[in-house]
Amino acid sequence: MNIIKIITPKIMAHAIKFTGGRLTIVRLGLALGLLVSAGESRAVSADAGTTSLNFLKVAVGARAAALGGAFSAISEDASACFWNPAGLTSTPPNELFFMQNRWIADISQSAASFTFDVPRVRMGVSMNYFGMGDLERRGTNSVLPDGVFTPFDLALGVSAAYQINPDLSAGVTARYVHESLDSETAEATLFDIGIRSRTMIPGLTAAFTVRNLGTELKYESKGYPAPRLVSLGAAYHRLLPWKGSSMLVCAELESPNDNDARIALGAEYGFREFIYGRLGYRSGLAYEAFSYGFGINYLKLR
Repeated sequence: MNIIKIITPKIMAHAIKFTGGRLTIVRLGLALGLLVSAGESRAVSADAGTTSLNFLKVAVGARAAALGGAFSAISEDASACFWNPAGLTSTPPNELFFMQNRWIADISQSAASFTFDVPRVRMGVSMNYFGMGDLERRGTNSVLPDGVFTPFDLALGVSAAYQINPDLSAGVTARYVHESLDSETAEATLFDIGIRSRTMIPGLTAAFTVRNLGTELKYESKGYPAPRLVSLGAAYHRLLPWKGSSMLVCAELESPNDNDARIALGAEYGFREFIYGRLGYRSGLAYEAFSYGFGINYLKLR
């Protein structure tokens, strides 16, 4: 099944932390060659093509994209609003995350999230915008276009996370989604739930998430389900013998409602707490199954 073939998209992401009125960029990354919902499927599922709002499948964040999307167990910055809301308990308050994803033609994605505290709960708000540029409008028999329109998708979310005990946290995200297609619009209300736990093995973290539960997107009384995803993830982080170096490996088993089960794998090597190289893999894609990227850590820029 041919879905969309997009060649080497580039994802830039920033996480910006406000502390005492000062603005500090604390994360910066670049990811290349990742297609989450694009490419040609190796084996076509009977449910392929049955969901709406497929922009929600596109990875949010350069680090997550470079690691193949195996991110639910390690999402511990403001981007956890998009991956696993339980990870917000490991995120400092007043952190702002921003991502700009430039694809081919005029297709682009912008996402942002911000964390803050209320008593006993870490909160987050998020925005995910997916624009497809200007498209020509044509009638059934017209040769020339009779105008242009700009289709887009927009998701606005509120997340809450609670630290159950020192090793276990849980979170939920409520998300309003709006889709505009020329004169037609549709809305849906979706929910993500997640848990994240440190295990008895030092450095090993496990996570479970269910994303995009909720109402169908409806056009002219016909409903189209959202791309629901159930995932089980794990990540292992270890400091290496030489100073400032570390290794992270992560894996995720995913069960979507519109395709067969698949796996995502990622690895990250940090050298002297300065530069980080990342590699990822996703099964089920004939093209662009591998992803890669890097990050730097200089004056709290990573």
